[in-house]
Amino acid sequence: MYDLILKGGRIYDGSAMPSYSGDVGIADGKIVDIGRLNGGAKRVLNVDGLAVSPGFIDPHTHLDAQLFWDPMGTSSCFHGVTSVVIGNCGLSLAPAKPEDRDAVVKSFVRVEAISRRVLEEGIQWKWTSTAEYLRALGNRLGINAAALVGHIAVRHYVMGEDAVERQATPEEVAKMKQLVRQGMEAGAVGFSTNQNPRHIREDRKPVASRLASDEELGSLLDVLGEMNTGVVQLSGGGADARGRIAYAAQMARRTGRPVLWQSISHSWSRPHHWREMLASTERVFKEEGLPIYAMTQAKPFQNRYTLRDAQCFDEFPTWKSALFSPLEERKQMFGDAAVRKKLRAEAIEDQSPSVFPRRWDVIFVDAVKLAKNKSQEKKSIQEIAQAQGKDGLDCFLDISLEEDLETRFVHTNTQGDPQAVCEILKHPSVMIGQSDAGAHMGYDARFGYSTAFLGCWVRDHGIMPLEEAVSKLTFRVASIFGLNDRGLLRPGMAADIAVFDPATVNTLEPEYVHDLPGNETRMIQKAVGVPYTVVNGELVIENGAPTGAYPGKVIRPTAWKN
Repeated sequence: MYDLILKGGRIYDGSAMPSYSGDVGIADGKIVDIGRLNGGAKRVLNVDGLAVSPGFIDPHTHLDAQLFWDPMGTSSCFHGVTSVVIGNCGLSLAPAKPEDRDAVVKSFVRVEAISRRVLEEGIQWKWTSTAEYLRALGNRLGINAAALVGHIAVRHYVMGEDAVERQATPEEVAKMKQLVRQGMEAGAVGFSTNQNPRHIREDRKPVASRLASDEELGSLLDVLGEMNTGVVQLSGGGADARGRIAYAAQMARRTGRPVLWQSISHSWSRPHHWREMLASTERVFKEEGLPIYAMTQAKPFQNRYTLRDAQCFDEFPTWKSALFSPLEERKQMFGDAAVRKKLRAEAIEDQSPSVFPRRWDVIFVDAVKLAKNKSQEKKSIQEIAQAQGKDGLDCFLDISLEEDLETRFVHTNTQGDPQAVCEILKHPSVMIGQSDAGAHMGYDARFGYSTAFLGCWVRDHGIMPLEEAVSKLTFRVASIFGLNDRGLLRPGMAADIAVFDPATVNTLEPEYVHDLPGNETRMIQKAVGVPYTVVNGELVIENGAPTGAYPGKVIRPTAWKN
C-alpha cells in the first residue's frame, strides 16, 4: 500500500536523461516505485499533463531566523523548493554564546537588511552550539533545511568584539578550527565566509570575517579537507572578480572540496565583465579540474528602496554619510547644492564599477506618497527629468524631498541584459540560485528563482532542454552539497517532489504584506503553474496553497554519522 501515487505525469528525474511518462509511488517518506503502478494507495493524484521532478534545492538563502516563525519558508515553498541551504555569506546564528548574540544580530540587520525588531521578537535563543541550533530548527519545519557554519559567528564566539577590530592569534584560530569541526560533526553541509568590502554591521563596523587573514580562513577550511566533507561558500564582492576566482581556486586546491563563489552576473556598470568571469572559471575547470562553481541569479535583483532606508549607496562616502545621518540632517544634506555636487560625482560621474547602476534610464519611481505625483509611477528618472528640464540627480532628490523621503524607487542591480543572462545560466560551471530568501525583504523578492528559470529562461528563451534545467535545480545542487539521497527520482530516494506545468510555470509580481514579527512589512512572491509540492512524502503545497503539514527535516550530508 502506497501513501501517495502521482499518476500519469511526465517524469523529469533530475539526471538530465530524456523524460518519460509514468507514475511515482511513495511510502514512508521515500520513493518506492516508478513506472506503471496499479497497487492501492491512500491517495492518488492525477498529474496527467504535468511535469514531475525532484524538489528544487535552493543553495543560497538567509532563512536562518525566519524558519522559526515561518517553518514553510514562504515564499520559497510556492516555487517547488523542498530544501534550502542556510548560513550563507558567513552569517549563521550558531555557534553563539549569549554575550555574542547581539554582535551576530548586528551583522544580519545591515548585511541582510532584516529589521532588528523582527530578529529580537522572532528568535527565541535556545542554543549555543551548532548542534543545539540544528536540533531547535528541526522541531518544526515544512521544508527541509541544510546549514553552513558561518565564519562571522565562529569569530565572535572565540574573540568577542575583538572579532571586528583585529586579526586572530594562532591560539584563537585553533579554537575556531575546533568550532568548525564541531559544526561539521553536528551535520553542517559546509562553511561560509564573507570578504565583501561593502558588508558592514549595523554600527558601521566591518563584519567580523572581513578581518580574517588568508591563513586564518585557510586553516578553518582545512577542517573540511581533513574530514573530506562539506562545501566552501565564499562571498566576495568588489570589482576584482578575477581575484575572487583565483582565490576560490586556491581554496579548492588547498582543501579538495567544492567551492561556491559569488557571483557571475550582468551589471550595468560593467556590462561585458561577465564574459571574462565565465572564461576564467572555465579555465580553472579545464586546466586543473578544480571543483569551483559560480553562483548566479535567474531573477534580476530589483532593488526597491526609499531614501529613508537604502543600502545601494553604501560604497559612496557622501551618500553613506547622509543615509546614516538623522532624518532632518539627511534632508538638509540632500537639498544642499554643494553636497549634491559630491553626490553626483560619486554616483554618476565616477565610472568605476559599482552596485549602483549609474544610469537614470534604468531607475524608476515604484510608488509615490502624494496623489499629485501619481503620474510619475513606473516612469524612469531620466524620463521625468527630461520633462522637468532637470538633470537626473536633481530630479531624483527633488522628488524624494517633496515626499519627505518616502518615494519608493526601483532599479535592477544585476541581470538586466537578457542575452547576457541566457549565456550565464546555461554555462555548466554556474549554479543557479542565490535567491537570498529571507533577506532584503523590504527591497526585493527573488524567492521564485526556480520558476523564473523554468518559465522565462527555459521555456520562453529556450536556453536548454527542460531535462537539463531540472537537473541544474536538483541533482547537481544535491551532489555538490553531499545530499545524495535527494535530487533524483529513484526508488529509495527521499520523496521530495515538485509538480509543475511546463506551459505556465512562472513567478508572479511581488506583493507587500505585514506578517513579520512585530507586524512589520516584507515582500512575498507567489508562483503560477506549481500545483503540488511534496516534502518527505507529504503534500505541503496543494493547488498552490499550504496544506498545514510540517514534514520537513534538518538534512545533513549523506555520509554524516550521528
